[in-house]
Amino acid sequence: MDSDEHNGDHDFEIGDLVTETHYIIPPDRKSWIGIVVYFKKEHYELHSFLGQYEDLIGVMWFQTGHIETLPASVLEIVQKVNKKKEKNS
Repeated sequence: MDSDEHNGDHDFEIGDLVTETHYIIPPDRKSWIGIVVYFKKEHYELHSFLGQYEDLIGVMWFQTGHIETLPASVLEIVQKVNKKKEKNS
């Protein structure tokens, strides 16, 4: 993984469905699906000399029910949360 993969283009929101990137899945299991339950913007400072930051994402995995915190770059969005449209009064 190089610094270009930590570009901050991840736009996770609470309620998004996510999965793990292939390179963090142990060889003895399939990828998990989870839901984003919280996030913290710019939590990780990746390369201090470049000034890049990465979000911390809290995911509750459906397969285990556990909540795990991971850097945004090791997650992929499966489906974005649907936002309700406001009615014009």
